[in-house]
Amino acid sequence: MILALAGQEDLACEWMHGEMGEFLEEFFTSLPVHLQRTLGCRIEKLRPRWANGTSQIVARMLAKHIDDFVGRDIAMSLPR
Repeated sequence: MILALAGQEDLACEWMHGEMGEFLEEFFTSLPVHLQRTLGCRIEKLRPRWANGTSQIVARMLAKHIDDFVGRDIAMSLPR
């Protein structure tokens, strides 16, 4: 729904029935709780202009996590 509201209807339709849709649903459901818990009163200091850079950091961190996970999975399947 967030994608559709942001003008990304095609992407929303593409992702909504797959694991990406499930990921985003869980991510956006849990994000407010974790932001509040982690930032506390500093949450008032967030600036909208930081959102784009933060989304890039999260995407890179997820890509690294996936690469690390795949690398460990491959290493575990190799004979020793």
